[in-house]
Amino acid sequence: MNPWTDRGLVDLADALLDRQITGEDGTVVGKVDDLELRAEDNGTHVVDALLVGPEALADRLDGVTGKLLRRIGRGFRTQAPQRIPMNAIRDVEPTVVVTTAVAQATTSPSEDWLRRKVVDRIPGAGRASQ
Repeated sequence: MNPWTDRGLVDLADALLDRQITGEDGTVVGKVDDLELRAEDNGTHVVDALLVGPEALADRLDGVTGKLLRRIGRGFRTQAPQRIPMNAIRDVEPTVVVTTAVAQATTSPSEDWLRRKVVDRIPGAGRASQ
């Protein structure tokens, strides 16, 4: 299943960047923080993977904000941004839906921290999606 079939040219910034990623079962993964591109011999670029994590977002931002996100990212984990391969995408509108297996295997430490430390402490937050 390929959600990109018959789409023609795609504006990646609009179609993917900063979109919520969920699993087919509703598991919240995080947001698309950056894209991994591969250059083709003909000069075009192909998206190989979605990248999740503050380190990936930091690479998109310049200056103090990017440096701050890199530092925050190191506080959450020591590994590189997590990759979600393009063949794991099942749908793209309005959120990016990936296979359940990939969603459960991909974690966003920053999203988890925000959920535990901020969102879960808001009265009624546990019922927000019900």
